[in-house]
Amino acid sequence: MTDSIEQLCHALEGAPVMGNFHSLVPLCLPADVEVVVKAGILAEQLDDLASHPVRPVIITSFSPDYTDRFIVWDTSHRPAPEVIDRALPDRLDYARSHLLTHRGVADRIISDACLKSYQAVALLLVDGLGYDDTLEWTENPEPCFVDGPSITFARTPEKEIMPDVGFPAIVGTPPLARRLAETGIPHSRGYSYWDREQNDVSALLFQGVPLTRVSGIAEALDLLASVKLSGIYLQLVREGLDGLAHRRREVTTSEVQATVRAIHNDYRQLVDLLADSGLRGAVYLTADHGILWKKQHELRQLDDCRSQHPRYALECPSEELGLVSQFETSTQTFYLFHYPYLGARIRANDSGVHGGLSYRESIVPFVRVEVNL
Repeated sequence: MTDSIEQLCHALEGAPVMGNFHSLVPLCLPADVEVVVKAGILAEQLDDLASHPVRPVIITSFSPDYTDRFIVWDTSHRPAPEVIDRALPDRLDYARSHLLTHRGVADRIISDACLKSYQAVALLLVDGLGYDDTLEWTENPEPCFVDGPSITFARTPEKEIMPDVGFPAIVGTPPLARRLAETGIPHSRGYSYWDREQNDVSALLFQGVPLTRVSGIAEALDLLASVKLSGIYLQLVREGLDGLAHRRREVTTSEVQATVRAIHNDYRQLVDLLADSGLRGAVYLTADHGILWKKQHELRQLDDCRSQHPRYALECPSEELGLVSQFETSTQTFYLFHYPYLGARIRANDSGVHGGLSYRESIVPFVRVEVNL
């Protein structure tokens, strides 16, 4: 795919290029390439007698009406991970403006619910699952950019949970449950491994939502079998690959694959549950971050860097300028190390790491399956 990106850049020097591109392809192009969704819009601009700047343009939706006017490029493949990792630090503006971000997930769900008049909605939040892990899923997941540190949660200097980092950023403020109540889904139920009294992250995630502590999704599904789902929003948290990455010295590829299959199976059971109810609705899935597996990558520890975290720092490591990207949150500045750099040694009993800026950490899946529409 590297050659394809280079060839595409060369073609863009001659004329606008049109095709059905994977949404991560424009991310890997130079910043001066203009991205246009519809060929007709560009054609109108070019036909206008007023002068317009000469610039490279990519049209991301194929239209047969314009095949004689623009170069047609036939590729829907995802760029190679190494190409995305090289491009991502310089294309953060594109990622924020053209990709779904984790802070935009709640808005997307609200928009869908209003447009389709859903009667029920479910959201499965997975702790540790990358977009790359779901490429074979038949639901065709959409890449979602983690616009900040790729972690589950963070605390302010006063030890409060930050509302715009990790899972709390996905649920949003006001919480998704409250916003869905205003669209005609007034009730909610939450299911998690942790209760709100003993876990302040759960308290924030499930603010205003009746929360049941369960041992896993199977128990939640058993409880939901007797629940009338009309007018209900279901919010569930499931452990993902994060459980393998920490406090495990050795993890095999087969274990990772088995965990991904189990996550997918739980998601499909939620879909079946809502489908069997006969209600109009949708089941969503997304994650807080992906994982860099220690033995699969040649990660490089930076010299003389005093970060407390392997993949991000809370103070600017000035000697490493060019190897970190700065991300602002409501209360804290984070400095994310680019792939493949580390600001601190990975703990000996961890098999994976996250928190930085890379394809596998910062691009997570967003999945939606609608039923009974």
